[in-house]
Amino acid sequence: MTATREGPLGTLVDKVEARALAGEDVSIGLIQEVAGQRAAGPMLLLPALVVISPLSIVPGIPTMVGINTILIAGQLALGRDRIWLPEWLRGRCLSAKHAKTLLRFLKPVSRAADGVVKRRFRFLTSAPLRRVGAAVCVLVGAIMPLLEFIPFTSTVAATIIAVFALAIAARDGFLALAWIGLVLGGIGVGYFVWQVVM
Repeated sequence: MTATREGPLGTLVDKVEARALAGEDVSIGLIQEVAGQRAAGPMLLLPALVVISPLSIVPGIPTMVGINTILIAGQLALGRDRIWLPEWLRGRCLSAKHAKTLLRFLKPVSRAADGVVKRRFRFLTSAPLRRVGAAVCVLVGAIMPLLEFIPFTSTVAATIIAVFALAIAARDGFLALAWIGLVLGGIGVGYFVWQVVM
């Protein structure tokens, strides 16, 4: 029997889990070390998945992920080759209890995602289009602190970031198209809610 080959997300999750089991804190700095300073996709993806997970109810997490998104996506939008993060952000970590909850959530999610994504229509994840998508993610990250006060909205914002991040990490242009549809749908829903409220 041959072993199941891990995809990009599953490989990343396994590395984070191994480091966590070795006694390291699950932090943004750890994710950066595992992913590498050139891997903007994974560095956006895993923190966004934290907000999609049950940990989204923990106060402050959407705000920290929003700041992380602004810094990483902002550098990607500017065409930087290597991603820099301040030490105070790199040091932000989850408690051992929350880290276990996150890893239990990420294992099946990573298997499902890796079973769907693959390299196709790679021109849709080329550098110019990545920079445009990253600029959109900067805007999404900027509103995430406000969304902490509106139930479930931070999860929607994090989903937009995660789908983009997975698309560029896997070089999956089809997923990039799905992301565009997700963004347009989010704009439509936002406009509808604005019209109702106003």
